Amino acid sequence: MKIVIAPDKFKGTLSAAKVAAAIARVAEKKFPGATIVQQPLADGGEGSLELLADLLSLKWHRLEVTGPLRRPVTAGYLLGEGKAFIEIAQAAGLQHVPGPRRNPRNTTTIGVGMLIDDAIARGAKDIYLFLGGSATNDGGAGMAAALGYRFFGDAAQDFVPMGDSLEWIVKIDRSKVLAGLTDVRFTAVCDVDNPLLGPRGATYTYALQKGATDQDLPELERNMVHFAQRIQDWLEVDVRTVAGAGAAGGLGAGCLAFLNARLRPGIDVLMEAVGFSTMLADADLVITGEGKIDGQTLHGKVVSGVARAARAAGVPKVIAFCGRQEITPADRRALGLDEVHALLDLSSMTLSQALYQTEDALEWLASLRLKERK
Repeated sequence: MKIVIAPDKFKGTLSAAKVAAAIARVAEKKFPGATIVQQPLADGGEGSLELLADLLSLKWHRLEVTGPLRRPVTAGYLLGEGKAFIEIAQAAGLQHVPGPRRNPRNTTTIGVGMLIDDAIARGAKDIYLFLGGSATNDGGAGMAAALGYRFFGDAAQDFVPMGDSLEWIVKIDRSKVLAGLTDVRFTAVCDVDNPLLGPRGATYTYALQKGATDQDLPELERNMVHFAQRIQDWLEVDVRTVAGAGAAGGLGAGCLAFLNARLRPGIDVLMEAVGFSTMLADADLVITGEGKIDGQTLHGKVVSGVARAARAAGVPKVIAFCGRQEITPADRRALGLDEVHALLDLSSMTLSQALYQTEDALEWLASLRLKERK
């Protein structure tokens, strides 16, 4: 028997590697003699660089950049053999903004552009941008400004738009864009497939968790609509309905418009990097998981990617473990999962145990739900 264990992290409580190890300890007891493969994964958001650093011969480069609040922060990226891997949250992540100051009306992706500039200066010709965890809703305007794009309103002086000032843009000028930018191939690695606009877009799906209020949303959406139209007018790129364009506060759209990037699901990029299709050969059971399985899981997260790959490989059974589940049976079937087991579905499990004793709780859940081979 062959079992492949390929989870994401349980965010805030347990790394993907520890999730895989906890499940593997139970599987070894339940299925004596089975071949058990552990492969922690990520979806292109936080944790992706750590996974790649373990796989590839890459070097960390760290520098001071402009953070989301326009204050200096230290950010890093991986570089090797002409390839750079940048996690945008390093420069524009929510972790750089104290709780009381979180508001995507007033945050910027300037630091992301500074990381790109540094990578190009060091010889990168192939740059992967991992989108996720941003504190922003500026559509990548800050990133573009750091790379030489200029934004003009009614005044003669250019400015760097943020979420609350995208509506001021009258003209986008690219005459002073960084030399060599067009010689670089960019891949925007998305952890979600949301479009830029609409009820599933960047603003209405993610701005609240970045500190916006319900009253802010209509204005932020109008500003983003205006920005998309200006991109169409001046760059002749239509970013409005592209899947993934809404990632990282619209940074996916910015990557399309300003970097001519291709958008790819993060889980697909990571699965390719680890050779996941080879791991699935002859597998009898695939176990995946993440902290919370909900509606967003269907849109590019690790669980959906793993289940899709497992089904394509003809794996007989795919199950998932999580801390909390908020999906319907129809969602589970759409994901390609045979079973979903959550810590908080156990009547004897308290929220405190799930949050603060996650590793032990996960082992207990796995011991209850994994069925021994007859």
